[in-house]
Amino acid sequence: MKTISKNNIHIFWDDKYEKEENADLIINSIILTKKFEKISKKFIIKVFLVTSKEIKILNKKFLGNNYETDVLSFNYYEGWKNGELLKTGDLFPGEDSFDELGELYISTPKILKQAKENNITFAKELSTMAVHGTLHLLGYNHEEIYEEKIMFSKTDKILDLMTLD
Repeated sequence: MKTISKNNIHIFWDDKYEKEENADLIINSIILTKKFEKISKKFIIKVFLVTSKEIKILNKKFLGNNYETDVLSFNYYEGWKNGELLKTGDLFPGEDSFDELGELYISTPKILKQAKENNITFAKELSTMAVHGTLHLLGYNHEEIYEEKIMFSKTDKILDLMTLD
C-alpha cells in the first residue's frame, strides 16, 4: 500500500493498480474544492483508490446497493450542510475528532470506463469524482432536483478553475 499526503489529504493505493499522478490529481482537486468552498481549516480527508470489486462490496455493505459505483463518501460527523459546519456534535460511532472530515473511496477502473463512455479524459473524470465526493463530505447532496442543480453547478465551476489534460 502506497500513501501520499499533502494539506491533510491522505491518499492510499495499491501500486500494482494505480499511478502516483492519480493521487496528485485527486489532492489538487480536493484542495481546489476546499478553497472554492472557503474551507480554511485543514480538515483531514482520507482517500482510498480501490478496485471495482472493492467498491461494489462497500456500496453493498453500507448503502445496500449491489453494484459498482465511481465514488463513495463517508462523513465522520453530520454537522455539515451545503458547505457550512452547522454544529460540531454527532460524531459517528468510533470517531473521536472533528478535525477529520471523512473518507472517499474512488474506483479508478469505473472512472476509466465512464471517461471512455462519455468521451472525456480520464483526468477530467477523476477530478470530477474527487470534487463530487468532497462536496458530499461538505454536506452537499443531489437527492432533490434543486440540490442536484446546486451540486453539479459547483462541480462545473470548480472544474473550470482546473487545467486538465
